[in-house]
Amino acid sequence: MKRKKISLFFKEIYYSRNVLWQLVAQQLILRYRRTALGYLWTLINPLLMMSIMALVFSALFKADLKIFAVFLFTGMIPWNFFNSVVTQAGTAFVNNEGLIKKIYLPKIIFPLSIASAVLIDTVFSFFALFIIIIILGSPLSWAVLFIPLAFLLLFLFTLGIGLITSIATVYFRDLQYVILIVMQALFFLTPILYKPDSLKGKVAFLMTLNPVVPFIELFRAPLYLGSLPSKSTIMLSVLFSLLSITIGLIIFLWQEKKIVFRL
Repeated sequence: MKRKKISLFFKEIYYSRNVLWQLVAQQLILRYRRTALGYLWTLINPLLMMSIMALVFSALFKADLKIFAVFLFTGMIPWNFFNSVVTQAGTAFVNNEGLIKKIYLPKIIFPLSIASAVLIDTVFSFFALFIIIIILGSPLSWAVLFIPLAFLLLFLFTLGIGLITSIATVYFRDLQYVILIVMQALFFLTPILYKPDSLKGKVAFLMTLNPVVPFIELFRAPLYLGSLPSKSTIMLSVLFSLLSITIGLIIFLWQEKKIVFRL
């Protein structure tokens, strides 16, 4: 019975693929509608923010701007994806309450459309970063071919977390604001502005408990160090991805039919 349920679950997603794409396209188009530069803001906005951060923190840390910029950008790309999906997925069902109550759709397409739209944004930002790395003269190696796998692992991990937060927020509406605070705290426990070995004591121990850390290294190693991530980093990332998406799907399938009654 469980196999039939899971099979039906994925069939529903496939049959609703056109609706899923429409939701993704809607998010991409409406975000920058009626702006002069339109979708170019997808590239300009994160790059401007990261450039400002690179200027400020390279001055604070007295680091070489070119080197620190690449170091920072390779950490911000996966972090921005994780942060955006988790915070936006938290309101995936609440914001689509009217549509969910009017017609039957596989509920998963709402958090899935958010993750997919943010992924497209992130991939564009990555290509912009890639150009910047070339301009800055940073060394590139064949290790960059690992990046698609890094995106896949990050997507699965983040989608699993997003499914959990999307369900939890239906029951606890205040959670959407708590998530924002937690993500801000998690940002400083993630080695984006600093190297992992720069922390000492209890703070360093807390960082070792942060599941986002290996995903940062998946991107930083090929782009900043010019090498493949370590085997332990890859194994941890695969483990966290499988655990996250599995737990996320179990919780989602358990609560899917109750969503409409809780909205």
